[in-house]
Amino acid sequence: MHLSVYISDLLFDQDCVTVPGFGSFLGNYKSAEYNFKEQKFYPPTKQISFNSQIKDNDGLLAKYLSKKLDLTYDEAVKKIHHIVLRWLQKIKSETIVLQKLGEFYLNPEGNITFVPNNQVNHLKESFGLPSVFVTELSDKKSTASFSKQQIPTYFKLEKNTNNFFKQAAVWVLLFIGIGSAVYINEKNNVLEQQLAYEQSVREQSIQKVQKAIFNFGSLPSLTVNVKMKEKKYFIIAGAFRISKNAENLVLNLKSKGYDASRLALNEKGLNPVAFTSFSKRNEAVTELRIIQKKENKDAWIFESN
Repeated sequence: MHLSVYISDLLFDQDCVTVPGFGSFLGNYKSAEYNFKEQKFYPPTKQISFNSQIKDNDGLLAKYLSKKLDLTYDEAVKKIHHIVLRWLQKIKSETIVLQKLGEFYLNPEGNITFVPNNQVNHLKESFGLPSVFVTELSDKKSTASFSKQQIPTYFKLEKNTNNFFKQAAVWVLLFIGIGSAVYINEKNNVLEQQLAYEQSVREQSIQKVQKAIFNFGSLPSLTVNVKMKEKKYFIIAGAFRISKNAENLVLNLKSKGYDASRLALNEKGLNPVAFTSFSKRNEAVTELRIIQKKENKDAWIFESN
């Protein structure tokens, strides 16, 4: 299963897609632009970046996966977890290439570095729009002075064709190219001003959304009684007499994507450290087998009272 394909699908509708235990893919709007060196117009796009600090499960990816693959939510979470474990193991020795998203590798400091795939535009409004070659006209030439040599090859019409729609489409592209060239020649900044205004409006909208999400103001107190399933089965990674060693192991396991925790002192005066915990024993046993195979063959299950 290519998890990256489902992440890419979600990015067309979402600006943030979190992969639990790995990080979040963030979509940022970028206006249309003209590259003078390449003589190309590029359509608006949604640039994808990555934040390894945001990796708590928000349920979005797991719910989408369960719907697409006809899985339960818990099954989808486990499938994602196993894939992330493979990614974290693989990235230690080689570059990870995620289809439609980009590449991941570890920099010299050991931090995850992301290089996005700019061939995929996740902005719905621009999806499928190609870049357009536009050559700047000299000041002495008018728009009416285009010769056959000045028209790019993809604007030329085939002779003796009866395909009216094909001819019409090509001419539409021709007029777009001519209009764009005039814009450059006359240094008209109307388009730039419009794009800047649209970007300003978008940024204001994003700020309003962020304010609505992160600043709730003063809310009345609310008491909700929620019966949570108690997690009583812990997969133990080790037990330490020195508490600092236990803390270091917890941090190390969390960096690998585990929901690690430090348990209370046991009867021997040791600090147990758990990879993760479960409310059902069969789930704990399944995860234990994976951990014993990939991480620690001496891991075991502790059942709390």
